[in-house]
Amino acid sequence: MILSLAGLKKSYGALAVTSNVSLDVTAGAALGIIGPNGAGKSTLFNLITGDVAVDAGTITFMGRQIEHLSPHKRAALGIGRSYQIPLPFDGMTVLENLLVGAQFAGRGRIAQPRSYCLEILQTCGLAAKAGMPAALLTLLERKRLELARALATKPSLLLLDEIAGGLTDPEAAQLVATIKGIHAAGITIIWIEHVLHALIPAISRLVVLSFGKLLADGDPHEVMALPAVREIYLGIEEDLAA
Repeated sequence: MILSLAGLKKSYGALAVTSNVSLDVTAGAALGIIGPNGAGKSTLFNLITGDVAVDAGTITFMGRQIEHLSPHKRAALGIGRSYQIPLPFDGMTVLENLLVGAQFAGRGRIAQPRSYCLEILQTCGLAAKAGMPAALLTLLERKRLELARALATKPSLLLLDEIAGGLTDPEAAQLVATIKGIHAAGITIIWIEHVLHALIPAISRLVVLSFGKLLADGDPHEVMALPAVREIYLGIEEDLAA
C-alpha cells in the first residue's frame, strides 16, 4: 500500500471540509477523484501534501506516518503534485523551472539534473520550449509545465489537481495520453478532475466525494451508474459519451 488515509478530518470553524475520510491506494494504481465544487477534493490533496494541517486522522505513505511532516519533507519522500492553477516561475525558462524542483524539492540526489529535466520535458511535449520564459507559454503548455515540474521531483505518487481544466477536447486528449504514459512507467496517480471524458479512460478506480465525505469508491463505470452519483452529476451521461 503506497498511501493510507485513516479518519481524516479538517474543519474551518463550523464548516467540515473533510469528514472522517479513509482511503487506501495501492502502488501503481490510477485513481480518479470527482465531486461537486466544495466537496473537499483539493483540501484532501492539501492534507496529503502538508499544505494544510489535519485536525484529526493519520496519513501513511509507504509505511511511514507523515501527517506531522512539512510539505518539503513529504516531497522528498516521493509525493509530487500539480496545482489547479499553474503558477510557474514566469521569469525563469521552462528548463529552469524544472531544475528548481529537481535540485531543491526532489526525492534523492540527481546526478545529472539538466539531462534528467530535459528527458521530462521530452515526455511532457515541452522539449522545444526548454529555453523559453515560462511567462510566454500557452495554457496547454503551462498545464504541461505544471505536470513536468511535479515529475522533476521524482515522485512515486503523483497528485494531479484538475490538470485538464480549461483545455479544448484535442488538448485534453494530448494531455491524457501523456499522463497514461507516465502511469505506465510505474508512477502511482491520483487525479482530481471535472472533465470526465478525459478522466474516465485514464483510471481504473473512481472515488466520489460529497460535502467532505466519501460517497462512492470502485470501478469508474459502476460508480458513475450509482443513483446517488447520478443525482450529483445531473446530465453526466452526455458528458461521458462525448
